[in-house]
Amino acid sequence: MSPYLTVHERRQRAHGAVDRLQERLLAHDPHGVAELFALNAVIEFPFASPGWPAEITAIVSQTRYDTTDPDVLVVEWQADARHITVIGVGAGGIELFRDYTVAAGG
Repeated sequence: MSPYLTVHERRQRAHGAVDRLQERLLAHDPHGVAELFALNAVIEFPFASPGWPAEITAIVSQTRYDTTDPDVLVVEWQADARHITVIGVGAGGIELFRDYTVAAGG
């Protein structure tokens, strides 16, 4: 078996990582969330507002967008606020998590 993943397998890995991340966030499992990230992961919240919620209790809706890079997804989701999140996944787990929170009414 080849050590290299096909484009389809890489997309499946990325979608699976997002599935597991959301499950663990909703379960309030910080250790489980941490286990999903690669050692060199970058986590960014460029526009996080003061008073940003400490926990996510429900994800109301979600749309995922594949990109030209099969390891990168854009996830638009609604929970406490509307979020647009770029998630990059590699062999070691989630390598990039960049969340853009859209203020209420935005």
